[in-house]
Parts: sequence; C-alpha cells; structure tokens
Amino acid sequence: MDIHNLDVWLSHLLEALPEEKLASKLSDENPQWEYIDGEIVKLGSLNHVQLDVPELQRQGLQLLVSESKDFRLVSHLLRTLQHAGNPLLALSVLTQYVAHYWAIAWPQNAANKKRFADQILKRFEPGIAAFAAASMPEQRDALLGELAKLAQCWQACEMSELASATDDLFAQYQRAFRDSSPAVTSSTPPTGDVTRASVPTAVPVPVATVPAPVVTIDSHDDKAWRDTLLKVAAILCERQPSSPQGYRLRRHALWQNITSAPQAESDGRTPLAAVSADMVADYQARLTRADMTLWQQVEQSLLLAPYWLDGHHLSAQIAQQLGHDDVAQAVLDEIRRFVARLPALASLLFNDRSPFISDATRQWLADEPQKLAVAIATDDMTQQVWLCWQEQGLEAALVLAERLPGDTPRAQFYRQYLTAQLQEAAGMTQLAQYHYRMLFKTGLHTMLSDWEPALLEQLETKLATETASE
Repeated sequence: MDIHNLDVWLSHLLEALPEEKLASKLSDENPQWEYIDGEIVKLGSLNHVQLDVPELQRQGLQLLVSESKDFRLVSHLLRTLQHAGNPLLALSVLTQYVAHYWAIAWPQNAANKKRFADQILKRFEPGIAAFAAASMPEQRDALLGELAKLAQCWQACEMSELASATDDLFAQYQRAFRDSSPAVTSSTPPTGDVTRASVPTAVPVPVATVPAPVVTIDSHDDKAWRDTLLKVAAILCERQPSSPQGYRLRRHALWQNITSAPQAESDGRTPLAAVSADMVADYQARLTRADMTLWQQVEQSLLLAPYWLDGHHLSAQIAQQLGHDDVAQAVLDEIRRFVARLPALASLLFNDRSPFISDATRQWLADEPQKLAVAIATDDMTQQVWLCWQEQGLEAALVLAERLPGDTPRAQFYRQYLTAQLQEAAGMTQLAQYHYRMLFKTGLHTMLSDWEPALLEQLETKLATETASE
C-alpha cells in the first residue's frame, strides 16, 4: 500500500459501507481503534521514535473500508499527514470527507464535530512556512484549490464558522506563498559561473505547446454541473483574461442555484460569516499595484463566499487597472443582475453586522453612464423578462413582455424586438427572422416625428418659449 498516493487514500475513504456503519461510532473495544487511539499520542512527543506511522495509517484505512467513517479516526489519520509535512494530501482527504460524510458520520453532535474540525484546521498552521518554502507553483495552486473547495463544502453544510476559518487559512497560505519564492526543480541549472559557450545562441530553443485542458462534462446533479462550469470558466479566464466570457460564466455558476436570499433576523443580520478582514485588507493594500496574481486570488476568494459582493467590485477595479474594461463592465452587469433578482440582498448583514453591500459598492452599482436609445433593451424590466425566460420558459416570458410599457412608437418597437429575441433564443429561428425583417423595414420608413413625438413636442415648446421672450 502506497500511503503517499492520494488515490489509495480516497479509495479507502470513499469505499461504500452499509448505512448503519456509515453513521456508527467506532467501538472502544475494537482492537484496531484501540491501537490507533493509543498510539497517536506519541506523534511529535519524546516517544515518537516508538510510533510506527505507516502501520497506524494502514490500520486506520482498513477501518474506513470495513467499519466506520468516524470523524475521530479521520482526525487521527489527518494528523499523521500534517505532521509529515503533507498538507496537500491532508486537505484533499479532508475535503472529500466533508463532501461525502460530514452530515452523517459520527459524532452526530454538531458541536463535537466542529470541535474536531477546528483542531484539524489549527494543525495546518505550523507547517505553512515549510510548505511555502518547499512547494512548486502547481502544488501551491492545488492546495489553494483544495482550501476553496473545503470552504464551499462547509458553507453547503451550513458551517459558516468553519468556512470562515478555512478562509483565514487560505489567506495565511497566500501570504506565505507571496513572501516565499517557489521551489525550483532539480533540472534547473545551478547559479554560478557558466561560460557563454555552454548556452548555444544560434539554435532556437523549441517552445513546448501547452495542450488544451480536457474537461469532463458532469451534469448528474447541481453540484457536479456547477463544478463543470467553474472548470470551463477557469480555463477561459486563464487563457483569455481580457475576454468577459469566462468571468460571466464563473458568476453564473456561482449564483445559478441561489433562488432566495439567506434567512435573516428582523435587523437584517444573517448567520453567514463575513470574509476574513485580514484578507480583504491585504487585497486592498495591493490594489494600487494590482497584477494578475492579485486578480486570480480575488476571483478564487469569490468562489468561497457567494455573498461577498464587495469582492466583485474589487475584481472589477483590478480589471480596469489591468486594462480589461470589458471584463470590468461584465462583472458589473452580472452583479447587478444578481442583486436585481434578489433585491433583499441590499439590506442584509453578515453575522458581524457588516453589510453584504458596502456604501462604495452600492455607489458603484448605482453609477449608470448615459446611454443611447438602445439602452432601453437592457433596462430592469427587460432583464426581468430574460430572467423569466430562463426560469419559466418562452410562454411566460412572452406574457411578461406584453406587459412592458408600449405607449410610444419607440417603446412598441423595442417590445416587438424583445419578442423576436426571445423567439430566437428559444430556437424559433425562422419566426424570429420574420419579425426582424418586419422591424427592419419599419425602421427604414420611420421618421423622427413618428419615433419620438414627445421629443419634437418638447422642442416645439422650447422654440415657442424663446419666441415669446423675444
């Protein structure tokens, strides 16, 4: 058994058990559990040399396969990995455990289970500096990714305090990575006196092409589909950072299954924990010298906290500083759409009484540059029609579109244009094309007096007033 292989750990952890064993407590009379629980106290003590860690891990994995998913057992096994300086493997195992067994495994008492989880998270902290000094960039990215997934799992289990503690751990690792250069591979030439002749200058060095990532489409449930969308979004953002598509898709995946605002007290306070204040302060301090690294970190943090709406404002500011104005506008559009769909968010607070939407973000959302007449196609009521189409289908959306104001020729024109767009989106291409042709012909023969009679009336009034004053 290769105890350093993640697949070995996960295959044992995820081995199916009868339902009664999944939720069962390991018996104190079980000799394997008695051995593990008694030996683990030697870890890191003066008696550490007497501890056979591989044997302890082997017996622990056997219990996971045959007897129970008891969180105490998993805590002991994770402790061996943490002490050995393998936080990435430990986090991968912990994330899978929380995703599959948190709600059903022993202990059933949530407070006791949280106490074990707090201890596990605390045990990661002493090894942060060592991992930062010895890890490669891909290992760092993988570890941050596991922390992100772990926080999401605990949010899904309504364990907001554990999710917040994971956010704090995420921020600690980020700071350590920023302050420590990644480790180099053994193939990197040593620094020192190297003659120029040893580096050929006439022969170009071939550049290896990076193969396109392969994404497995998994839509068997909401979580799997969300993960698939996030993977695609990550690829788009990495390969085309100036294109808004990836950032729009990421936010769609983040919010698609949120259909109502969180439960709140009468004063607007929710049980949700705010993101780490230290992490936010760190991001804000680096905003004046924003780079892709900061942007990626902010975007990753947004995945941990669906209601950290200020973070989207921060991401848009970074995008603008990097010259990606289209992305900044896309982020603004998406968060406006989210808040318009759930207007109660504007008055909600985190459990520390900090607002979901700060004054600065509220102003950012409210700022609307003057647009041309085409802007009528993206007003709030039109957005409601599109949301209706997404959630209830074409027929309901057409009914809602008919209720839009149509008291002017211009408004009637745009209402008909919206109807054609809905038909096209629903696959009724020929019917939509017919309406587009009719609208095009109408537009060619429409005079301003027909299009905006009220505007000409205002101009006529202005001229009459000026004439009278003369």
